[in-house]
Amino acid sequence: MQRFRVHLDVPEAYQALARFGIKMLLLPWRLDVIWKGDGSAEDFDAWPEDKRADLYYGNDTRLAEAARIGVLLDAKTPRWFARQLPEFPPRRYVIAGHERIPVCFEAKGMWSFDPVASVAYMLSGWQEIVIKQRDEHGRFPFSASFQAATDTRTIPVVDWIRHVVSDAFQKKGLMLERKMFGEHSWAFCATHDIDYIRKWRPGTWKRELLHRAVMNEAQESPADRLLRARRAVGSFFESSDPFRDALTRIPAELEGRRARGTFFYKAAAHGFRDVDYSLDDAFVRDAIENQRRAGHEIGLHPSYHAHAHPERLSEEKARISAAAGAAVTSYRAHYLRFDHPVSIHHLHAHGFTVDSTLGWATCAGFRFGTCLPFPLFDPVAGVESGIWELPLIAMESALFNRAKLPLSEAIADTKQLMEVCRSFGGVFTGLWHNTLWDENDYPGWGAHFEETLAHASEAEGYMGTLSDTIDAWR
Repeated sequence: MQRFRVHLDVPEAYQALARFGIKMLLLPWRLDVIWKGDGSAEDFDAWPEDKRADLYYGNDTRLAEAARIGVLLDAKTPRWFARQLPEFPPRRYVIAGHERIPVCFEAKGMWSFDPVASVAYMLSGWQEIVIKQRDEHGRFPFSASFQAATDTRTIPVVDWIRHVVSDAFQKKGLMLERKMFGEHSWAFCATHDIDYIRKWRPGTWKRELLHRAVMNEAQESPADRLLRARRAVGSFFESSDPFRDALTRIPAELEGRRARGTFFYKAAAHGFRDVDYSLDDAFVRDAIENQRRAGHEIGLHPSYHAHAHPERLSEEKARISAAAGAAVTSYRAHYLRFDHPVSIHHLHAHGFTVDSTLGWATCAGFRFGTCLPFPLFDPVAGVESGIWELPLIAMESALFNRAKLPLSEAIADTKQLMEVCRSFGGVFTGLWHNTLWDENDYPGWGAHFEETLAHASEAEGYMGTLSDTIDAWR
C-alpha cells in the first residue's frame, strides 16, 4: 500500500474529531497513513524534501506551504464544534463536476473551505446529536437535516468532497488507487427485514373485516370493500401465505443472479409495534437454514424498544445466534430507530460489527452524505467504534408508502441512486421486506425488487451480503 504522511497540528480538544475527519477523507484509497503531531507514529521532521508531509492540517503557514497539500485551520472551527449549538455549520457552495456541493467551515491553503471538518461533520453524525427534533418513533427526521436544508438528499456530499481532494492530489503528482470490491468497482447489497412470517393472522383479519370492510376506515368503494372481505375470508381456506411465499422467493431471485443477501430476523416482541413470531417455528427454522446454506447472511432485527435496552438486545442476539447456529454480528434496528451516539455503544458492547440502520425512513437518499462504508464514530467521546456502517440508501416502503411514488418513478429514482453509488465506487444498500409480490396490498413492490436486481447485475456490481461486502472492500 502507498505511504501517505499526515501532519496533524490542531488543538487537543479538536484532535480526535480532526483525526477521524482525515481518516474518512482518505478512506476510499489504498493508503498506509503515517501520522505526525498526535504522538502515535514516527516523526518525519528530518526526512528529505521528497518525503515531506502529503497533507498538513493545522494553522502554521510555513508547514502548510512545505506539505504537498496544506489546509490551514480556521480558529473558529474548533470553537464551533466545542459550543455544540443546535445549528448547521457555516457553509457555502462549490461546483464539482456537474453538481453544486455545500462545503462547511472556512479555511486557507489549498482550498478556501475545510474538507477535513466538512467530512468529520457529516460522518460523525454531528447534526443528529445537536439537533433535538425527533419524529413519533424517536428518529432524527429528514426534514430537520442538513440535507433537507441544502437540497442534497440524493447527492453524496462527502463523496464529492473526496473527489475534489483526489483531483488536487493527482495534480500534485500523487496517484491514488481506489479500493475495490474484489474485481468489482462498486457493490449492491440486498437486505430484507422480516417483520412478519404470515400476512394472515388475527390482527390482519380484524383490520380487513372490521375496520376496512365494515367500518370503511380507508374510505373505499363498496365493491372494493366486498372484494377485501372475500379475500380475508378466503384466506382461512388457503394453505399458502403471501409473506411466506415471498420469504422463499426472495433468496431464489438473488441466487438466480449469483447474488447473496442479508436477512434480518426478529427474535422477540415487546410492544404493539412488534408482531410476534417464533424462531423455533418449523418454517422459520427451515428458511434460516436454507439461507445460510446458500451463502446468505442472518442478522438481528431487534424488537421496537431493544435499541435502547441493553438487556433485551443481549437476549435477542443470543436467540438469533442460536437459531442461525453461529454468532450474529449484523444489525438493523426495527423502524430504523437509532439514538446517536448511545446506540453505537450498545452495539459495540454486544459484539455487533456491521450496522445498516442509517437511512431515511421517509425517503431515499444519503443520510450521512456518503455511499461508502465507514466506521461509526462517537464525536462526543471522541471514540471510533469499530462497527462498520453500510448506510441504507433506499427502502421500498419509503418510496411507495411515504413518497407515494408510482412504480415507474420508484424504479427510475432507485436506478439513479444506484448509478450515483456506482460512479463513486460505493455501495447501494436497498431494503425490501417479505411483503413483495402481494399485489393486493403492496402493488409493484415485487417488480421494483426484480428490476433493481436486474440493473445491479447488468451494471456488474459486487452482489454480496453486508459482511462479505465490507470484507471484500477492506
